[in-house]
Amino acid sequence: MDFYSGLKDELIRVMPKQRCCEIAELSALVRTDGVIQISQGRLSLLIRESNAGVARKIVTFLRGFGRPDTQIAVRQGSGLPRGNTYVVLIADHDQTVELLEVLGIYGSAGLTSGIDPAIVRKRCCVRAYLRGAFLGSGYMGEPEKGYHVEMALRYRSHAEEIARLLRQFEIKAGIVERRERSVVYIKHGDDVVEFLRVIEAANSLLELENARIVRSIRNDVNRLVNAENANVAKVVEASVKQVQDIQLIDEMMGIGRLSPALREIAWLRLDYPEASLTELGAMLSPRLSKSGVNHRMRRIAETADRLRGQQGS
Repeated sequence: MDFYSGLKDELIRVMPKQRCCEIAELSALVRTDGVIQISQGRLSLLIRESNAGVARKIVTFLRGFGRPDTQIAVRQGSGLPRGNTYVVLIADHDQTVELLEVLGIYGSAGLTSGIDPAIVRKRCCVRAYLRGAFLGSGYMGEPEKGYHVEMALRYRSHAEEIARLLRQFEIKAGIVERRERSVVYIKHGDDVVEFLRVIEAANSLLELENARIVRSIRNDVNRLVNAENANVAKVVEASVKQVQDIQLIDEMMGIGRLSPALREIAWLRLDYPEASLTELGAMLSPRLSKSGVNHRMRRIAETADRLRGQQGS
């Protein structure tokens, strides 16, 4: 099972402990997955879900609100995306209106366009609403590939309200338009972690934290390897230049004409072209520090540059 599927299964099993939170979560699910149908002035509520577990949770909520006559149907998908669609229907007008009033979706002025403040008045209800919104419209990518949570909503105003609710927990979220949907997205790792904590996905949060640790270690190892490769490349490049300088000196004046100190390090460099300056210094007697070897190499380079100048003239 991939991470997203596991996360969704975990959230399906999280049942609110208070009635107000049940109302908030179901309100979010209806706003994200529900369609209010009006025929001859009478209302009915149709909720479509592609996940059987989410559909069962919706039915559990509805029965808890006294809707035992809720109709459920399974429609087999055709084309893309494939899979069944689970349809939950409340056909009775009075029951539909009563439910929508409880959920803060229908009032004295008719259907409401925004989240009823009374539904998310308490912090626990905000958590429940965000959980319902994610169950109805959300997606999360694999943590190993990055941190990405999104909720695709039908209306821009709803997306902006979701982003406002997230800010109550100091979670930074952006909104982008995609395929006639307003998508609320969370990209930063710390914000994704906090989001999982807010919607009470404890197991998925632990799995994400483990993935973050592994990813961090992998990145650290890659940085060290890259740094080491870069250092090796620098050593090789410097060694090639030093060997070329020494060979030029040998051709134009002979290594034997160098001072004893420079002559000793020149022969060592020719014998051990792959050695670092530190390793060359350890071969000398007495031993010489890396800076001491580097000083001698600079004097050899100055001699070679002087000979090149004479050669050019």
